[in-house]
Amino acid sequence: AAAAPCHEQGTGEGVVLRGGSAALERKSSYTSAEEAVSAFSHKNAVLHQLCKPAHVNGEPGPTFSRDGSGAFPSPIMSPHPYGDCPDVAQRLSEASAIVKVCAEGPPKERSAAASALHGALFGTINFIVCVPTLVSYAAIVFRLKVFAPDLPALTKLFFLSSSVHQLVFTVCSSLPFAVGQVQDVGLIFLSQISTNVYKKATDAGYTYEEALATVLIACALATAVTGIMVWLVGRLRLSGYVQLLPLPVVGGYLGYIGYFCLAAGASLGTGLTIEGFETWLQFFVLDGELWCKLALTISFALVLFYVAYRVDHVAALPVVLVAAPVLFFAALAAAGVPLEDARAHGLVPVPSPDPAAGWACFRLYHHFRNIAWHVLPSQIPTVIGLVCVVCFGSVLDIAAIQTGQTTPLDFDGELRMIGVSNTLSGMCAGFTGSYIFSQTIFSQRQGVVSKMNGYIVFLGEFALFLMPVDVLQFFPGFYIGGIMAFFGFDIMLDWLGHSRQKVSVSEYGLLLATFLFVMFLGVISGCAAGVAASAAIFIVVYGTTPAFDIRIGCASTAMRSFDERAALQKRRAELAVVELRGYLFFGAALQLSDRLLADIRRLRVQWVVLDFTHVAGVDSTSARALSKLMSVLRVEGVRLAIAAAEAKAHVQRLLSENGALPTSEDIQARIADTSDNLDAALAWCERDLLREADVAPPGSPGPGSGGRDEGGGRGRPSWRQRLVALLGEFVAPLPGATPGGCAAGGNVEEA
Repeated sequence: AAAAPCHEQGTGEGVVLRGGSAALERKSSYTSAEEAVSAFSHKNAVLHQLCKPAHVNGEPGPTFSRDGSGAFPSPIMSPHPYGDCPDVAQRLSEASAIVKVCAEGPPKERSAAASALHGALFGTINFIVCVPTLVSYAAIVFRLKVFAPDLPALTKLFFLSSSVHQLVFTVCSSLPFAVGQVQDVGLIFLSQISTNVYKKATDAGYTYEEALATVLIACALATAVTGIMVWLVGRLRLSGYVQLLPLPVVGGYLGYIGYFCLAAGASLGTGLTIEGFETWLQFFVLDGELWCKLALTISFALVLFYVAYRVDHVAALPVVLVAAPVLFFAALAAAGVPLEDARAHGLVPVPSPDPAAGWACFRLYHHFRNIAWHVLPSQIPTVIGLVCVVCFGSVLDIAAIQTGQTTPLDFDGELRMIGVSNTLSGMCAGFTGSYIFSQTIFSQRQGVVSKMNGYIVFLGEFALFLMPVDVLQFFPGFYIGGIMAFFGFDIMLDWLGHSRQKVSVSEYGLLLATFLFVMFLGVISGCAAGVAASAAIFIVVYGTTPAFDIRIGCASTAMRSFDERAALQKRRAELAVVELRGYLFFGAALQLSDRLLADIRRLRVQWVVLDFTHVAGVDSTSARALSKLMSVLRVEGVRLAIAAAEAKAHVQRLLSENGALPTSEDIQARIADTSDNLDAALAWCERDLLREADVAPPGSPGPGSGGRDEGGGRGRPSWRQRLVALLGEFVAPLPGATPGGCAAGGNVEEA
């Protein structure tokens, strides 16, 4: 089915549905959009019945779309309704859209002023969502209790950093609806840097102010270095190689981010410090105040989860985020609870007595005096990990955004922009960031075409940075904790739950193992252990993948006489071709020695061709295994031909050095040979077989030339011999044989 675009807007004139079935009614025009869509729905149903297969799997299959956390949210796609007719389904979808457009006319474009106003509206919505998120991120990075007095000023640095990211994305991105902010992918590494640097600095005798200044410099340098490295990846066009990181390892790390955010949410909501599994035991006490805080945090997280997944309205989440603290303070007033009492019990943060304006936040750098520079080199491994996760997360973000675009995105160009954004953010005392996929796609789906969306987010965040107001005093503890708990549960559900449908069983096991590695060994050691486990699994899987295939009765392209063809046909089951393939490494050594030898013995062949045509490379272990195979075959009287081993110099060298190639004595004794290709090796085996069968070549006296055969002629075959040879030529290509006449070696009798 297909639809031709109309030429007269508004009337649907010229819309023609072309179908190959008489069941599809044809009509050239429709009087209204409703009539056109209704008629097309009928044709849709008819084609569905025509194309419906005998059995359609009714279980939904997941399609994942990545959000800003790097996670893959809930399944959204059911099985294809047209079964084996995807082309029909695609054409129906396209034609439905064309019919509707032809009937209603093309959408009217907004004026520049209307587009700017529309972008400003959704920029405000995005800004409302970003503010509490950044507050919670600041609490995660600076999670040590000692940072609490300066947390309002530290939060302002997050507003500044996000405003820098947003400005760069708005100005430089090819997407007018782009939203770029400080992202959660690098939070754990930044938190680890802040914690480790502070402890090392204070252990070295530095004061709190000096240690905090060192922490801020370490985070800024890590962000700037990350930006430079990401820019280099884009500049050298290496974005494709970034995706070579094992996805299960990255998934396990992102799953740990979810746990980390969940634990941080519980900590922020209750005021307890949660670091390891044993610290969760703090909640198993009879403390009414503690349970009240925890209940508020969990309840708000569940409300956010319900609104995000069940309420389909653009204003739902922003309204909840704005209304929650307002309703909380209203409830306190209605209950007659003084604000001071709520602060004393930890329900509301205590406001800073001297809230700093934006420029005053840089006093935390202690004028760059007495900085513990010597502790910074110890964070190099953490920075390397930060670069890897930001690169990988950014590539995944770009790939996810690409799915919603009609034109291809330049991955490397986008990475260069993200690198510039992080470099400038680091120079402004900022933190790592990238695309926020969920908000970018949200803006796109709402039809935002004006960059006013990004400018509003930038101006709002920069204004919060400049204002001498403690923003934290307006956010109750359960509010920030609930947001972080929601993020954590959502990310864990995506990567530890929904991702099960996206990977194999072994990969999912590796993902869970990496999650536990990071949990118990730390971020760097855990990720390294995950990569090592991934390599081990690859070795096992690749090592057990069949490295050879045995063919029986292959024939060369050499011209043979009738007698020769008859002799070869009679003994074709005694010749086997072992087709080696792939990279023969130590994991395949057992296959190349014991298993291959057992198969050759089972087939009872007398001539074996080892074909290296499809071998990419060998290592010394596999070469030794082949040498062992040759030695055993030589002892058992099996003649061996090596094909195409000398085509690759590195393969020939390793085989020769490890005794896996025939020696000159073997070649002279006619028990082995080497050839440039498979056809030449088969020809050598055939000549040896004919020599053993005592079949004379054409033009020479045949065996028993002094007498006459059954046909009465000198050397002429009998009619039975001719018939057997002729039937053999017809039987060779039947099932069980390859196109070239080689039968699979699984069953000699069948072949």
